[in-house]
Amino acid sequence: FWNLPQPQFNIYDALLVDDLHQIGGVYKHLLKFVEGYVREHYGGTAITKINERAASLPQYQKHHSFRKGFLYSSLINPTYTELRSHMTIILPCCHDYLPTQACLCLRSFLDFVMLATAKEHTDESLLEMEEHLTSYYDYSPIFQAYSKSRFTFPKNHMLQKYAKDICNRGAIGNYSTMHSEHLHILEAKKPAKQTNRRFDSMVQMARFVEKRD
Repeated sequence: FWNLPQPQFNIYDALLVDDLHQIGGVYKHLLKFVEGYVREHYGGTAITKINERAASLPQYQKHHSFRKGFLYSSLINPTYTELRSHMTIILPCCHDYLPTQACLCLRSFLDFVMLATAKEHTDESLLEMEEHLTSYYDYSPIFQAYSKSRFTFPKNHMLQKYAKDICNRGAIGNYSTMHSEHLHILEAKKPAKQTNRRFDSMVQMARFVEKRD
């Protein structure tokens, strides 16, 4: 494999960017670091205050409500859709418990995410996206003390590849794994919940899908 000529196969080009697992994964790391910083400097009282702020926000369409807790330790297997809702309120809920550099780190990452996941791109928007990513990397040392890998984990490194893949392959929504994950929920997870989970579960799932379709 490793002796193949470079023009025939490039392992680095074969690894595509993916917003569901990479952007969502990096954001969960950042949430851990934010909670670690707040807990170390302000204690559990601040954690409770942040959770109360998030829970007190009014509900609005297509936005997840964080009534059971807002910071990472309170989230149980959050979906990417829930994390996208989380991104919209993280700074208003936590800004006064974080130093300026930490807020700028989060803001730069969020700006990068908004541009990277856009449906349309221009040379100017891609350049702006790269600038936000550079700022994110510049400000991220504020959280290094809370990262076991000192911010060298692979998902964080893959963020550098987004501009190139968007230029070569188009908007990331065209090849995101969110589509297959959504189908997995429709065709596997939901039908599985309709079974008695004892006898012939696969047959029961097949019958459910057949009746539904």
